[in-house]
Parts: sequence; structure tokens; C-alpha cells
Amino acid sequence: MSALVTSTWRGGAAEAVRSCPACGAVERSPHAGAVFDHLRPADDDLWTFWKCDACASLYPDPRPSMDSIGAAYSDYYTHHPQHAGGLPGSNGTVSVLSRCVDGYLNARFGSTLPNAMPIGHLVFSMIEPLRLKLDYHGRHLFLAQRTPGRVLDVGSGNGDFLLRARAMGWDARGIDPDPAAVGASRAQGLVVCVGFADCRSPELGGAFDVVTMRHSIEHVAHPGDDLRHCLGHLRPGGMLWLAWPNPQGVGARIFRSAWRGLEAPRHLCIPSAEAMRGLLLGLGFEAPRLIRRGHHARSIARESARIAEHRPGWLNRVRRHLGGVVAWAADMAATLSSGAGEELVMVAFAPERRCERD
Repeated sequence: MSALVTSTWRGGAAEAVRSCPACGAVERSPHAGAVFDHLRPADDDLWTFWKCDACASLYPDPRPSMDSIGAAYSDYYTHHPQHAGGLPGSNGTVSVLSRCVDGYLNARFGSTLPNAMPIGHLVFSMIEPLRLKLDYHGRHLFLAQRTPGRVLDVGSGNGDFLLRARAMGWDARGIDPDPAAVGASRAQGLVVCVGFADCRSPELGGAFDVVTMRHSIEHVAHPGDDLRHCLGHLRPGGMLWLAWPNPQGVGARIFRSAWRGLEAPRHLCIPSAEAMRGLLLGLGFEAPRLIRRGHHARSIARESARIAEHRPGWLNRVRRHLGGVVAWAADMAATLSSGAGEELVMVAFAPERRCERD
């Protein structure tokens, strides 16, 4: 595979990446070429992704410059308001299913969601893939030392999780670099600030019991810097919760350049579990560990198969029919193993006693 080298893209300038953003190693191997933005498959911009030989993280080289990357988010999904609800995709109606979901959340997270059916905890506890799915959508807040407490969502998008956390009794606040996404969140009465992980707006208040980053860390050029700022937001003993695409999962291996997790040109580094653990320990976090994801892969596998339809070659003609098989395999793997699904989920904790960091 030959690298496509360009100094510009439709959004502006591009820049070279000399070393792995996750671990700093320079040795690498080509992973996927001619990767297009799945939101604009007809665009001429094509990107090359590399695999770090040291830590197995994936990253594009070249990538959009930091001055131009905002153009890739002009019509991103985070611009659209969401609605609070127990089950993702809820339309706000109080159905038996949503009441059972809320019953599970009340028992698992110590929340007081109204109209909940307590039997929901028993039902979902017996279906492991769905139990793990609900734990994920509550971002495992029950693992924090204080529940409910104060939670900060870095990369909060349209406020979907903030609404859910607030309904569960948490003081939930957010940060997002996209003014349109922040506007959509504020329109729903949420406290969200424009900025990055280093934001110190007075609206955020003091230290947090939990900081979450769901599919945010892969959008930054220097993940170590953002994780260090997250540590600065946490009180001693506070929990960091992370979720990001798995560069070593079933989908990444099978779909390759058609894998939805590449998300060119918005994903600037997709760390491996090994690389993330190393970053966290190096910054002073304690006890980083992966958590099983459960049922989750249907959407990303289906979209990867759809991307394959726009790509040439006989292998992509095969891949376009593999969405269902990959989703089933990834869900089973993610139910049994914390490192085998389409997503990686990791928690780590700030030390109980530490010096204040900038």
C-alpha cells in the first residue's frame, strides 16, 4: 500500500505526523489507505492510516491541521439535541421496556428515576449482554466512591449523557469544543462550556467525582495532554471513565479501510488498550482496567458494511455482506472479554493523595 501524501484537504491545511501520538514511537506499518470520510464518500480527500509497531495504536498521517480540523465537524451528529431516557434511542414515551430499564438503573446506580419497574433489575441481570450494555450507558458511575456526585463529561456533544446522568441524580456538567453542540446542550438547560479538556470555566465549579470521555479521546491530536487535564479535574480518588474504538477488535481486523471506527478525518489517534494503560499510569492514574462492553456492535458493523459498498475490489464485495456476522461475533466477544469488542471501556482513578496539577 502506497501512502497518499497531501498538504491540503477541503477543510484547509494538512500536517505530517512524525511519531505515534499514543506512545511516541516512530516505527510503524501501513494499516489502511485511501480512507474517505464516511459522511462524504464522494469527496476527493483520502487518508492513510498507520499502525504503530510498538503499541498497535492507529493514526492518520497526514492529518488535518489543528487550525482546519473544525471543518470536519460542520454537519456532525453532535449538533442535534437528544432526549433523556434509560434505553438509547428512546423516544421519550413511558413504555414497559423503558420502565424496566429505569428499574434496573435505579437498583444498579442508586438513582430514583420515576415510574420504574423494579422487576427490570431482575430481568436485565439475567441477560448478560444487555446488562453490560445498560451498565455502559450509565458509564459505570456506580464504581465511583460517591454516588451520586459531580460528573464532568469531556466532549459532551449534544448532552445525551448529561441528561441521563442528571435524571439519575448527578450534578452533571460538560465541555465541548463545538459551539453548535454546546448551543444544543444549553437549549436543554444543561451546563456546558465551549472548550477542551483544559477548560477551567467558573461554570464548572470545583473538582469532580467522575470525569467521562466517551468517543472523545480519539478526536485529539495529543491524548496524553487531555488525560493529564482530566486528572486535574478530579478530586483525590475520583474516577476517569473512557470509551473509544478498539483498533484490535473484530471489525478493525475484517473491514480494514472500510471500518467505521477509523472515522477519517476526525479520528486523530485510536489508542490500543496497551497504549492507553501506559498513558494513564505514566500520568499518575491508579488501577486502570478494562470493562466488558456487552451488546453494542450492530450499528458500527452495519455502517462498516455500508462503507465497503463504496470501495472497490472483490474483498469489499464480500465485506458488504458481513455486517450481521461481525456484529454477532463482536457482541459475543465483548460479553466474554473486556478487550475483544468494537469498543474499549477503561476506568482509572486519581491517587487518594496527590499534589495539585495544572
